[in-house]
Amino acid sequence: MVVVDYLTPLVESIKISAYYTIKISTIVLITVFVVNYIMNTGIMKKFSDLLSPILKKLKINPLSISSILACFFSPTVGYSILSEGLKENKINEKEIIGTSLANSFPSVLSHTFTFFIPVVVPILGWTGILFVLIRLGVALAKTIIGFVYLSIVSKDYSFEMQNINKMDKKENAKKSFKRTIKFAKRLIPILFFMMTLVIYLSKVGFFDYVERFVQPITNLLNLNPNVGILALTEIMNVQAAIVMAGGFLNENILTPKEVLIGLIIGNVLTFSTRYVKHSLPLHVSLFGAKLGTKIVMINAIITLILDIFIIVGLLLI
Repeated sequence: MVVVDYLTPLVESIKISAYYTIKISTIVLITVFVVNYIMNTGIMKKFSDLLSPILKKLKINPLSISSILACFFSPTVGYSILSEGLKENKINEKEIIGTSLANSFPSVLSHTFTFFIPVVVPILGWTGILFVLIRLGVALAKTIIGFVYLSIVSKDYSFEMQNINKMDKKENAKKSFKRTIKFAKRLIPILFFMMTLVIYLSKVGFFDYVERFVQPITNLLNLNPNVGILALTEIMNVQAAIVMAGGFLNENILTPKEVLIGLIIGNVLTFSTRYVKHSLPLHVSLFGAKLGTKIVMINAIITLILDIFIIVGLLLI
């Protein structure tokens, strides 16, 4: 009778995961603190001020410009500007839809500094940088579509562009430290658990079993079956998926290309639930059920189409 030793691989996995968690979390948390500190200085507000003279020359509603600039440091503020403008009849529904698309790049750029750079890049390295560039590329494409649409539907308004309130400059290192600690409480357990799980399952041959089980399906797309596992993990938790992707790369289970495909497929699979859970409540509260739902659906569909094009492109490379 052959006795399978599951304990030794587990102990080895925990040791490797502990070292990896300490190493990566140190880099991530330092970056989170630095980024939060920089953001508290109002750097995104200064960036929006820099773009303001350029955007003012465009023949679109001044409130659209205000909203786009505000989204560089707070998407919620940006959409609140549109909501108030709608109530005062200073902007119409078509302009709001166009502005919501144009807001994509500023909103994702702000998210880049708070999540992608401090978390995704340290964990995934160059693959993380490529993933960030893909997400920024999708957002930029939506912004361009938004500007083109605004150039068609915008009317000539006589009122001046409203001022955007400056960020609170009293936010300091203490607040950044508190945010970092709060983030660490979420990240470190996920990081340690997911890395241990990936390494352990790799050592006991679980991924080999999965590969044989789903091989008929994945062969059609010429994909590693673990791409599916990564995509499904992203449905449950985005941070867990990023950590799992790091584990797959570290263990040479997936290539950088396969990791990118898995994360983007995961983004496609979760787009409906993500928009319903996060975007829909905000937009309905600001613009009402009909317009709020329309804004969310248009943004979601365009994002889905662009993601599908990227997946097909990566498959063909």
